[in-house]
Amino acid sequence: MEPFVLHASDTAVEIWSGYRIQYDGEERHHWQKMLKAKLKQALIDLAISPGVPFVGYYDTTNPAIADTENSLFTNFRESMPKWAWVRFEHGPAAPPAPPIPIDLIAGQLHYYRYSVGTEWTRWQPDQTVARWQRIPRRLALNGSARPTWYALREANANGLISLSERNLDIQANFGLRLTVHATKHGPHNAVSCSEELIDGTIAAFHDDRYTDALASAAAPKFPGITTDELRRALDHPVGPLISSPAIRVTRGGIQISPADEQCRVGELIIRADSTSSWSELSGELFTIRRRPVSPARCE
Repeated sequence: MEPFVLHASDTAVEIWSGYRIQYDGEERHHWQKMLKAKLKQALIDLAISPGVPFVGYYDTTNPAIADTENSLFTNFRESMPKWAWVRFEHGPAAPPAPPIPIDLIAGQLHYYRYSVGTEWTRWQPDQTVARWQRIPRRLALNGSARPTWYALREANANGLISLSERNLDIQANFGLRLTVHATKHGPHNAVSCSEELIDGTIAAFHDDRYTDALASAAAPKFPGITTDELRRALDHPVGPLISSPAIRVTRGGIQISPADEQCRVGELIIRADSTSSWSELSGELFTIRRRPVSPARCE
């Protein structure tokens, strides 16, 4: 019995797997590499039109909480198309059954679906709790969450982020919409930078505050940012909307680990329309609620 099955049509590519697919180069099973190669070819054959989002949907029977964006895009990065608009969603722990039996290696079923232009199907926005428009991102993207984290913290210190009176409940799921107003230098591909943008955004809402130890460890990681600027950013958590800290001091500096597993729906758009020499960021963070299920029609 095979550990996965892939089904492709003109409108969608579906994967059922008996093991959560891991990041490129960190796969525990060789068949994951074969699956990724098949997915890459299937996505090449998928009709993707300009001006519409590339959409990923993930669901699993595993009760352990997983990062949706990572599961769909980052862990499959070499298989993904280069696209400027992506959308993702985590299902309600009810993945569809595979078309044929597969080997559930770890005892759980994992389901991945990729399509074009579809909306979120299981969740819908409820209340917006934070919104920002064209805030400057002074630090270049570098594969980490730090440049985006700093952009939002600096913007909040400057009064550029609008907050509602509602905070997020502990362990509450939420959604995120992000727009990068890029310069001619980029970024251009949403998949290649989705993790650092989303993680940096969420981390800015955590309750990390200035301490001498944190500032000392973080300073070398923010080139071009003065000590006073970094302290001001650390002193201005956005809200905080998430009560736990996201930044941990390590032997090599700092590690940023936000509550990205609570982000159940998200959207990232890259537009080449920056009004300055830096890329700019717009977005909103919102609570979510289940989308009503339409009753079946009798024929």
